[in-house]
Amino acid sequence: MMASGIEGQVIIRPVSPVERPGVANYRPYQAHIRVLDGQGRPVADFRSRPDGHFEVHLAPGAYTLRPESEGFYPRAPDQAVTVEKDRFTSVRITYDSGMR
Repeated sequence: MMASGIEGQVIIRPVSPVERPGVANYRPYQAHIRVLDGQGRPVADFRSRPDGHFEVHLAPGAYTLRPESEGFYPRAPDQAVTVEKDRFTSVRITYDSGMR
């Protein structure tokens, strides 16, 4: 039996108030993410690794990823994700640092 779920990376941006051509203005981010099922019920929680990567095993279905935050910033929007049988869906979660 193969596994299914969601894998990906969490980043935070901007990390500098000045954008420079050819210089990435983001970095990996360790964050707490809640996973909600199609009815809005929590079904899983996970924390991305220090390098921003994560993997969570889930049954096939429709889910919402809800990035958690302790304050107004950093913040990231909810993200709808569909998990297919025997596959991992790749996503990128982008937190806004609030830096301007």
